[in-house]
Amino acid sequence: MPRNSASWFSLVPAYRLATLRVCLAVTSLVFHVPKFNRFIDAYTSSAYHVPPPLALVPPLGQGAGAMLMMLNYGAAAGLLLGLYPRLCAWFLAAIGFYVMTLDPEYYAHNAQFHLTLLALIGCSSDRLSLWRLLNAQQHDSDETCPAWPERLIQVQLSIVFFYAALDKVFNPHWGVSGAVLATLAVRDHAPGLASLQALNQAVIRAFPGAVSALTTALEFFLAVAFFFRSLWRVSIVVALAFMIYLEFLLRPGVFAWDTVAALIVFVPSADRSWRLMDNPQPAARRWSAALLLRLDWLKRLGSVPIDAQHCVGDTTWLRLNLVSPRGREYRGLAAVRMLPIVLPGPFFVVMAMARFGGGFLGSLGYGPWYDLPFIGLAGWLLLWTPSAMRIVARLAHEVVARGVVGTGRR
Repeated sequence: MPRNSASWFSLVPAYRLATLRVCLAVTSLVFHVPKFNRFIDAYTSSAYHVPPPLALVPPLGQGAGAMLMMLNYGAAAGLLLGLYPRLCAWFLAAIGFYVMTLDPEYYAHNAQFHLTLLALIGCSSDRLSLWRLLNAQQHDSDETCPAWPERLIQVQLSIVFFYAALDKVFNPHWGVSGAVLATLAVRDHAPGLASLQALNQAVIRAFPGAVSALTTALEFFLAVAFFFRSLWRVSIVVALAFMIYLEFLLRPGVFAWDTVAALIVFVPSADRSWRLMDNPQPAARRWSAALLLRLDWLKRLGSVPIDAQHCVGDTTWLRLNLVSPRGREYRGLAAVRMLPIVLPGPFFVVMAMARFGGGFLGSLGYGPWYDLPFIGLAGWLLLWTPSAMRIVARLAHEVVARGVVGTGRR
């Protein structure tokens, strides 16, 4: 089995690139394509247009604009399904850059990042359709592709964070003043999350310079960390936490979703290092195991049959048995809380659809549905509460024991 190596032209598992393609297709369908279609509609509906920055850019008529809007959705769907994915990725990237060159008002750094990722997908080929991702079995784990698209995506992630940090260094509204953060308007959350948002805003307004400096230092760290394999695990955790913070407590709809999707290139793939202990009885357990294997787009799970005596009391699909690459066994809710880590692709798709689908419902006046993924994320974090309490209790016990020992010695 080919593994990750330092060579740009070595062969790596194709499932990472295919999963990234699916995630980018979902963000295109629910966020970027609607946004670009609104740009196209606004441009074709107006009689006055700002001259494009490039004289050779052709204008866009109303009929052509309507056709492009339909083709955008078709290309995003093709990218999702894996039907002519390279052509679909290049079409979405080209149309996006074309729309941004029509009028400087439509330019956005986060959109450029998304379109650059699409162009990189257009340059590569994973040869895995969505159907194959959902149905690939054990013998299909040998599908490979060249490593250079993944390396370019890593470089692009580094460039994004380096540019963001450098912009803050030379921007007088950032730096030690933090004026941008102090006056930043944020979206109101539901009552349950409003207090957390208020606390965040209070900290920013009290220490804008410190928060600005910390943000800049964090972005510089991420720009460097993506180049060093030894720092990949740390950079994934830090970048994920930073993106969650940006999306839900500061500036939604910027770099968060595309950055999280791009982090997939750092996830191990096609190694079957996680074992799913599969008890053939009862039927509900067989169904849940089959479902998990279909959602295992990165091919990290290996199904291991076990006898019924090993799973006494495992009568529901929640009674999962997972064994980590290091041999640690997770059962029940402990196994459920590990699923987003083992199956990051489907988890990302569900969260993205909840976020932007909820945002659509919220824009129609049906309430703050855009908080739906935040609530789901909070629910997942709550599953870690028992482990956190045990760790705190163990640390407290050690502190008390040391105190008693120290008192006895005196």
